[in-house]
Amino acid sequence: INVMVLKFDKERNRVSLGLKQLGDDPWAEIARRYPEGSRLNGKISNITDYGCFVEIEDGVEGLVHVSEMDWTNKNINPASMVALAIRNYKKGDTIEAVVLSIDPERERISLGIKQMEQDPVSSFMGANKKGSLVTGKVISVDAKAAIIDLGDGVEGTLRASELSRDRVEDASTVLKVGDEVEAKLIGIDRKSRAINLSVKAKDYDDEAEAMKDYASSQQPASTTLGDLLKEQMDSKD
Repeated sequence: INVMVLKFDKERNRVSLGLKQLGDDPWAEIARRYPEGSRLNGKISNITDYGCFVEIEDGVEGLVHVSEMDWTNKNINPASMVALAIRNYKKGDTIEAVVLSIDPERERISLGIKQMEQDPVSSFMGANKKGSLVTGKVISVDAKAAIIDLGDGVEGTLRASELSRDRVEDASTVLKVGDEVEAKLIGIDRKSRAINLSVKAKDYDDEAEAMKDYASSQQPASTTLGDLLKEQMDSKD
């Protein structure tokens, strides 16, 4: 047979040879057939601590990492993510997935299941701009912050410092699980998919709006500061 010399090891008196290097690289063809972003069907061949392997065709498998199984897994610890994978999928299941990346040199294919659906956080960010008022329910709270369920698997963070104009040392003394909260959207980080909320900012806006409405209802548009002061002095007299 014809082989290719790959490596010499003089100390161990060994020569490493390769047979496959003389033929066409099958992984180059695989990369062509399954480009990044393409969808494919495969059968789960194994489930491990870090994800599941999917048989795409004979001798070719891709890995779906646990972080690529569900959009809501970003705050779940690895053990829980594995439990979620085992609960929802089992060996032999046929699934549809998206090709995330292919590394022909390492003969690896990364797949994603969650990409088959729209990211609910991206949809929320598109529909709610910074400064919007949103409503949700407290699903967890500790001293530092409360996590607010905004619906469709979207969560926002309400820090203790944003609960009130008064200093709050422990958010759990103000909120409890199940409480409904209306807050202002003060921060959006698309890269980390983080949503920050503030009740304090909402209260400031409400107060400013109330004062504006009161002033406009009590005084004509042409009223000056001098007019207001004179009126107050007259009322005191």
